[in-house]
Amino acid sequence: MNMPFSKPELFAPCFPMLSIDTDTIATDSNNVQFAFAIGNYSIDCEIKGVEVIDSIDVESQFDPENGCEVNYTKLEVDNKTLVLVTHSDFEETPPGLHFILTDSQVTELNQWLQADAIEQLECAA
Repeated sequence: MNMPFSKPELFAPCFPMLSIDTDTIATDSNNVQFAFAIGNYSIDCEIKGVEVIDSIDVESQFDPENGCEVNYTKLEVDNKTLVLVTHSDFEETPPGLHFILTDSQVTELNQWLQADAIEQLECAA
């Protein structure tokens, strides 16, 4: 019996030695663009994020006792969603290649996405 693959790690490569260049992270709708930088070379990538509602306590500087909880929307990525290479300076990672992120790469992206969402919330207030 043929069963569909439900685990991307069975058929997608992973690059644990690469670290994300946080200066290159950007969002466009539900897409998260980022790059791995290796010296003067880079691998530009894109992954679909999922919108998640989170909350943060907001307090006035002059009235901290009357703070309130504010909901905000942020994007999150996981290590099961395939990443797409959009541009690469390396022959081994051609555009169109799919791979998965390591747990540490996912954590790094999600921390940036959360900080970005909170910053946008503060700018809107």
